[in-house]
Amino acid sequence: MVTSGSTRAYIDRIRYIANTSSGALGARIVETLIEADIPVIHIYGEGSRQPTVHNSHLLESVKVTTVDHVITSVKSACKGGNISAVVHAMAVLDYVPETSIETKKTSDEEFWDVRLVRTPKIISIIRDIIPDVFTIGFKLEAGVEHDELLKRAGVLLQKYGLDVVVANDLEKVSDERHEAVFIGTGNKIIGCAETKEDIARKITDFIIKHM
Repeated sequence: MVTSGSTRAYIDRIRYIANTSSGALGARIVETLIEADIPVIHIYGEGSRQPTVHNSHLLESVKVTTVDHVITSVKSACKGGNISAVVHAMAVLDYVPETSIETKKTSDEEFWDVRLVRTPKIISIIRDIIPDVFTIGFKLEAGVEHDELLKRAGVLLQKYGLDVVVANDLEKVSDERHEAVFIGTGNKIIGCAETKEDIARKITDFIIKHM
């Protein structure tokens, strides 16, 4: 199972908050896994980039929009009993509006205060349902020192009992470049990458080795 792309949270009928994830890396991971003849359930956010695959019979695509949609889809996939590895690359919103207006809010007020509340951690839900499945998580930060990035990735690895964490900094991510460091058991660096292609191939190699 690969999750990728952005999520949305509506504040009224037509307005929403979201993040900037394009889903490009997730799409490339799916493509590389399928090139290796590994079937994939791809859970992707609304508007996210889609993988280009020739062996479409190996791909099951599930489009989601909100965090609640992600939770429902992830639970369904995990409880299906056929997941041997998870790559959780989706940029799930950490905070969403506490309430949402069912109609469109009028624009005649000077201010609109919106209270945000925390969302459940998808990686925690996955681990609760399938705790023994090989799982790769992602830690994205913005503008932190390299050592701090690795430290935070290590915390994520230990907290959820993950097998690998891909640590990356938004300032080193673009269409052409995507620098990343792979953290494994014992918080050891087990690989590095400079492009989305590199990341996808290393993840595929990890999964094949595990399988």
